[in-house]
Amino acid sequence: MRAGRLWRGITKQPPGRDNGMGQCRLCAMQHKNSVLNLDKLTFGCFPVRVGLGADWGGAVIRTEEIYDAATDDAAFARLAATLAEAVGARSGVLHWGFSPDHVAEISYSGYFSDAQMAVYDDEFQADDIWGAALDRLATVNRLLDIEAIVPDRAYEGSRIYNEWIRPMGDDTFRCIGGVIQKDGTTGHIGLHRGRTQKPFSRQEVEAMQDSMGHIGRMFAIRSKLDRANQHGRSLQAALDMVGHAVFILSPNGTLIDGNRAADAMLRRGDALTLRQRRVSARDPRDDEAFQAALRAASARQGTQASAIFVHRGLEPPYMLSIASVRVGMDRQIVAIATDPADQDVSLSSRIRALYGLTRAEAEVAQALCTGRGLEELSAERGVALNTIRTQIKNIYVKMDCSRQSELVARIGALPRLSPLEE
Repeated sequence: MRAGRLWRGITKQPPGRDNGMGQCRLCAMQHKNSVLNLDKLTFGCFPVRVGLGADWGGAVIRTEEIYDAATDDAAFARLAATLAEAVGARSGVLHWGFSPDHVAEISYSGYFSDAQMAVYDDEFQADDIWGAALDRLATVNRLLDIEAIVPDRAYEGSRIYNEWIRPMGDDTFRCIGGVIQKDGTTGHIGLHRGRTQKPFSRQEVEAMQDSMGHIGRMFAIRSKLDRANQHGRSLQAALDMVGHAVFILSPNGTLIDGNRAADAMLRRGDALTLRQRRVSARDPRDDEAFQAALRAASARQGTQASAIFVHRGLEPPYMLSIASVRVGMDRQIVAIATDPADQDVSLSSRIRALYGLTRAEAEVAQALCTGRGLEELSAERGVALNTIRTQIKNIYVKMDCSRQSELVARIGALPRLSPLEE
């Protein structure tokens, strides 16, 4: 998606989260709470003062508001409006991505509606005369007065002004903006005023320039959070694809995480239950064995996996495999529950792809793994017994095995997968 540079309004769900980090821990690393020229600005946990002079009211940009936006989604969503208000702009936009043409997140002041910005996205992005001017300059980490770059006459004659701005009954005419690059992220900031409003002053541009470094570092932090969350989502999707319930537990059985199948198993409650965040077996004898397996896996030398049966009503019991893993300095327990009644809907297609079996041969091979006999298969499939024998002979040749036990072992070694849910 091409970035809209100094205009942009389609809001994406930001991935960061508020982690309760103190307001100065991020900026203090850079500034040590130093105080620079109190008549103009200060850093650290002090405000950056902008809008100098009696004609302006002395609004401030606080650096903690910028760094709050690094980890707090709501603060990021407010930031464009906060910056716009600080310099007396009527509207503002702030967005970042992993390349100049990519937009990962947007903070928008809300002056234009989503519908109006959707029209911009669809019809006027390529005609953004202010953004094109910034592209030509190729200047980064510097806030510019766009009026000094794009003459009034050029803007008055532009398509974006005459076919988008004016038909809305708007007079947006002035802009300060720039490109911000930091640690692999590229962001844009644009702050706007109407034609009847006064131009941005040099002091206002300089004061906002003093915040550009903080905004760049905030973009970089959000990008790292985004990559970490993306990595976590990828791992979760991989776990969900495994055709078993996978539980990640602390040594005392407290649930840390689990895949979709594990969640479904706990909701059924037919064999394992969750009480005060701890996983336990419903049957007392099974739970005794389960707790013993957890203790063994948590022991200092607990490197060997163990397995137990977990019973449920009249159906065959689950097979629960338990092993420990090291995560940094901590030990965690991985418990994998296999339901012998589950079917792997993708197994037939994978057997065909691996060994070149026909659809019928793959279905017969899969049926043989469940213990079906030749006569049973002949009756189920409605074919002659000799047809089943011929198919089995072809299966053995293609899979390079000579007996049913080898066939079962070869297919059983394939991982069980869950169907992909759209």
